[in-house]
Amino acid sequence: MVLKPLVAALTAATYVSATKLAIGASGKTTSAATTLAGNLMTYYSPTMNGLLPQPYWWWESAGMWDTAIHYWHYSGDAQYNTNAAAAILAQAGLNQDFMQASATGNDDQLWWGLLSMSAAEYGLPPPAGSTITYLQLATNVFNSVSARWDKSTCNGGLGWQIDPNRDGYHYKNSISNGLLFQLAARLGRYTNDQKYLAFAEQVFDWTLSVGLIDKSTHSVYDGTDALKGCIDVNHDKWSYNAGVFLYGTAVMLSTTTDTAKWQPHLEGFVSAVEADFTSNNVLVETKCEASKTCNTDQLSFKAYLTRWLVSTQSLVPDSSDKIQPLLKASADGALASCNGSPGQNVCGSSWTAGGFDGVVGVGQQMAALEVTQGFLAKGRPLPGKMRVGRRFVA
Repeated sequence: MVLKPLVAALTAATYVSATKLAIGASGKTTSAATTLAGNLMTYYSPTMNGLLPQPYWWWESAGMWDTAIHYWHYSGDAQYNTNAAAAILAQAGLNQDFMQASATGNDDQLWWGLLSMSAAEYGLPPPAGSTITYLQLATNVFNSVSARWDKSTCNGGLGWQIDPNRDGYHYKNSISNGLLFQLAARLGRYTNDQKYLAFAEQVFDWTLSVGLIDKSTHSVYDGTDALKGCIDVNHDKWSYNAGVFLYGTAVMLSTTTDTAKWQPHLEGFVSAVEADFTSNNVLVETKCEASKTCNTDQLSFKAYLTRWLVSTQSLVPDSSDKIQPLLKASADGALASCNGSPGQNVCGSSWTAGGFDGVVGVGQQMAALEVTQGFLAKGRPLPGKMRVGRRFVA
């Protein structure tokens, strides 16, 4: 959204005061990340039970708290942990699987599953009196969603919508299947339970078989119609689809012994990200960014791609040679969009504009934070695994 009055209001409100943000020595990068995190959190009030205000959908709140957990892990600043933990439990629902009324799509529910997985992997302290582990929450989401794997059409696949009466029920889309793939892979890595890794491989192989992952280029397409036998592929490309399969593949490569299978796919996805979503190494949402037609959801997609690029190079260091130049150019562009804003480091949507484009919001702030804090990841512990004999997370 391009809202000049909103920008003016925000600069006069509670945002962290403006300073020149840059990537550099650890202290400078930490300072930039801290400023961006503080500005991101001005969109949230603890009275909101973990949710962002309108126009942000339920799932994007999960994405934001995942950003906050990564911020804590990379920077050591724990000031948002209490709210993040409370948000997870507040939204878990009666069955503690995030099947809220807001969970109209499989992807919606899965975003909260990935958030719970991050909380488990990084050991987010639980709220006082919590009786369920983050691992159990993530497992509950997996069990709930994987039960909807539908072999009655297209020999498998997960539909977008949960309710058969909703538009999109027969649309088997890449983000739903990609999130399930990544969640299963991460559960397999965390628990060392082969059933999760086997399911992750099943999801991946199906996605490849129906052409949602291009076998030649590794471009990831948006979805396919089960009512047409999944032969009619929507070839729209969105950056988070590439990112979700990239990091899931990195997890499989680092966890299984099948290097011959997963290494070429990892390299293919990195190449596809560069080909499909960069301009002079700077990340762009090519489908809508230049035309300024991105909707609220789409304005957040670069945040997830960036998060998963950082996580991929941490888990598979050999990928850094190709990923790091993209992150560096993107960080420079992102911070230029923040430094050019009118007074308070409010970040714009375009990282190629060389300054502030006036398009502000949670997704834009998340994306700038993710690409900045990624430069603090080096030397930080990898995502944890379950430890036998004692509790690793709440």
